Amino acid sequence: MGEDMCRHDQHHLNRVADVCADDSEVLALAVLRFVAAGYMTSDVACWDAAHDAAERALGPIEGPQFVATMTGIMRSIRRECMREWRFLPATCCRTTADEERLIKIIAYARHGFSSDAHEAAAALMGGVATCLCDTVSSAAERLNQLQTRLAPSASQANRASIH
Repeated sequence: MGEDMCRHDQHHLNRVADVCADDSEVLALAVLRFVAAGYMTSDVACWDAAHDAAERALGPIEGPQFVATMTGIMRSIRRECMREWRFLPATCCRTTADEERLIKIIAYARHGFSSDAHEAAAALMGGVATCLCDTVSSAAERLNQLQTRLAPSASQANRASIH
């Protein structure tokens, strides 16, 4: 489903560079996509790809920790989401509405807007989002720590205000 959407309907989808504030969010989205694909296909190669991407960017210690953090988010989505979750392949330059809303929730948490993050998470999940809020909060801390280790994204200059 995701691959076909990326190939055929991308004219109406926003670009990753326009949605993600910096390279840490780009990496987070890629890892989340690999993890989601692993759940969907039960193929360990997807999990391996998540680790490879994170380890290339962060090294052999922080890379696997980052994957664990992103896996926590995906597990929360699987547990709490009341509808089908839409995602694209990790290499796609476009984003789904679900991915955009998740990145927005992460951005709220990264900037200390916890009530906005909670409200947006509940809307995204269609109800209770306690686990998602907890895992996003943890991920936001890690992303803020990693931001200085990763080069700024070209999208950072074009990034719209989160409010």
